[in-house]
Amino acid sequence: MTEHNCLYCDFDEYDVIAKNDFGVIIAEPHPLSKGHSVIVPLRHIASFFEISDKERKAMMSLLEQARNELQLRHQPAGFHVGFNDGEVFKSKSEHLHIHIIPRYENQTLKLDQRWGIED
Repeated sequence: MTEHNCLYCDFDEYDVIAKNDFGVIIAEPHPLSKGHSVIVPLRHIASFFEISDKERKAMMSLLEQARNELQLRHQPAGFHVGFNDGEVFKSKSEHLHIHIIPRYENQTLKLDQRWGIED
């Protein structure tokens, strides 16, 4: 069910880490650290502030599940969690996705243009 050739609508089922009725956890195609994943609503929607209460609860449940999975698989020291909403950094996110980026001891996190950082 692809909407406008959307990367997050057209994910490969093979890449699904976990799923519920309203969303999925998939590996980030361009990871910033080992285990970097995204939580994506199944419905094509751009804003966190426009999702339904059920979708919001499902997304938060998947975020917690992603954290637990990443703790088991990679034992990171912590996490960076974030998402862009609306037109920021001269680009507009067409499909809401929440990043969960594992943080490791003695490893700096280098954010990129997705976060408004320029080299």
